[in-house]
Amino acid sequence: MYCENCGCEFSGWRGKCPVCKAELIEEERAASPDETVSIPYDALVGTVRDHGGELEVGMSATDVARQKRGSFPFFGYGYAWEKWLSGIIDDISVEMRAQDVGKQRKHNFPWLGYGFAWVKKMRVTIGGNQATLTATKVRREKRQMFPYFGYGRAWTEEMTGECGDRLMVEFSATEVTKRRQSGFPYRGYSYAWVNEGLLRISLVDE
Repeated sequence: MYCENCGCEFSGWRGKCPVCKAELIEEERAASPDETVSIPYDALVGTVRDHGGELEVGMSATDVARQKRGSFPFFGYGYAWEKWLSGIIDDISVEMRAQDVGKQRKHNFPWLGYGFAWVKKMRVTIGGNQATLTATKVRREKRQMFPYFGYGRAWTEEMTGECGDRLMVEFSATEVTKRRQSGFPYRGYSYAWVNEGLLRISLVDE
């Protein structure tokens, strides 16, 4: 499902956009335009150097995954994560795609189920140059409501990696969206994903 107002696709959602509450429509996420600027690696390094040795790019989620599972007798487990984030700086397009997602579920007496999902690895494309980021800090929360609803959620707060041998890439979450819902009879589903973040591209000490 697609939100025309936010310009985002929400996989597995129906009805209203979870961010702006506009009606979701049946439309696939538009692919990145073919005219996206690609630059040679040396030119990218030069651009970072021209900005004082560090570039900061604001990233926004443009594709989100959401899943829910149930198990006997009344356990509910919700999972969500950011599949795709996009940003741009100096006409250089930056894209981040989830490559590896961690999932975990826990339960407590009597029927409290908790589902957790977080991004373990992301592939980053910076003006055509590739990097892989690995999670270095993950947050997890557990909540419960009367009588037996359990809500668990997790998200990745920080990631690091390298782009070539001269650039360090770091990502920090700046805004996390959290949602929860309940199902009959006592199944609780909770979701969290990174909606906004900051990508830092910096020179490795030379």
